[in-house]
Amino acid sequence: MKREIVLPGSLLITGNNLKAGLYTFKEDSSIYAGLLGLFERDSIKDKGVVNIIPLKGKYYPKEGDNVIGIIVKTHLFSWLVDINSFVYAILPFANAVKAKGKKKVKKFELNLANYLSIGDVIYAKIVSFDRNSPPILSLKEKKGLGKVTSGFLLNISPAKIPRFIGKKLSMINMIREKLGIKIIVGRNGRIIAFTDDENKIEILKKIIEKIELESHTSGLTDRIKMFLESVKNV
Repeated sequence: MKREIVLPGSLLITGNNLKAGLYTFKEDSSIYAGLLGLFERDSIKDKGVVNIIPLKGKYYPKEGDNVIGIIVKTHLFSWLVDINSFVYAILPFANAVKAKGKKKVKKFELNLANYLSIGDVIYAKIVSFDRNSPPILSLKEKKGLGKVTSGFLLNISPAKIPRFIGKKLSMINMIREKLGIKIIVGRNGRIIAFTDDENKIEILKKIIEKIELESHTSGLTDRIKMFLESVKNV
């Protein structure tokens, strides 16, 4: 699938039945790029929505995405969470803590610091988001979500996450298998590697750097594979 690098304001495509999606805007029947990014012409065929993959910038929240967040503030019945976006997310108490049996926690008895504190890292799902309200998170949507108490936190441009994951998880599964470590990936450009092996962390950092620099080129997965095979002491 060929990708074109487009500049802000570039004409992408014309068509009355097409819709402007992420980072694009429509004037009359023409759709234009809203920022510097990658445009996949073939990807329009399925739903008729024109999107741009940004080459840099903050994460744009999307309902259904799994993200890695950092607690930055505690409110009376919720937490404010940094998700590496232009807006903070909200984690309501009801979306974070499962009631034990039939016992319910009374609101006046709540002390949120007993559950999550400022600086804690969480793996959460965005359950709702629109332009009129902040993203709402949940830790209860599926197994594996919750507070992260170990691991090494790494960062990558959110726009490069699809390349880090690869088609049908090809890239991330290859990295996990070769390094022999558990890795969780947030769509917001944060990665957690569960290992105390500093050598493996350094290798993962180099892989991330390579993806940052070469994500717009073809054959990246093969080059990462060759790099992993060339690394000693893994």
